[in-house]
This record gives sequence, structure tokens and C-alpha cells, in this order.
Amino acid sequence: MSGFRSDLGQLSKHAGEFESLAGQAQRIADTLRRAVDAAGACWGGDDIGANFARAHCGRADQALDELGAISGRLRDMGAKFSETAETTRQADAGNADRLGRLAGRG
Repeated sequence: MSGFRSDLGQLSKHAGEFESLAGQAQRIADTLRRAVDAAGACWGGDDIGANFARAHCGRADQALDELGAISGRLRDMGAKFSETAETTRQADAGNADRLGRLAGRG
């Protein structure tokens, strides 16, 4: 015996919560993106502002894009947990059936 145990009911329950978490993450990312877009190029157009933009705007956009991608990753994770629970249920049922046949009950 491996000592590994899983509570498939809990796994399924919590897998379903990822959709709500993904929606929340998307709303946060959208709110932040709108705030940044509304602020515009607030650092100015002089040399200092241009240097600031060159140094930081690309990384800020990348960070916003990555934040926006979190919701998809959360949805994927929830789906994987759900699939894992279902695969484990099917494997357990199949193993129980096989063991029952071996024991002469099936």
C-alpha cells in the first residue's frame, strides 16, 4: 500500500470553486487594466518621462497581461482537479469490480 489517500468529494467540491476564483481574478485584472489605461501617459513627454516609459511601460504591460492570464490558468487547474477526481473514481470502480470478480462475487 502506498499510503496515498484522497477525498474525491472534497477534490470535486473544491475543483468547482475555481470557476468563481477565475471570475474574481478576471474582474481584478480588468479593473486594474482600466485604471492604468485611464491614467494614460501620466509620466509626461519630456526626456525624463520618455526614459521612464522606456524603462517601465513594457514590463508593466507584461505584468498586466500575465495578471489577465491568471483567470484562464485557474479555470484550467479546476478542470484538471475535476478530471483527476473523475479518473480516480473510475479507476476505483474498475478495481473494485475486478477484485470482486477475483473473489468470486462478480
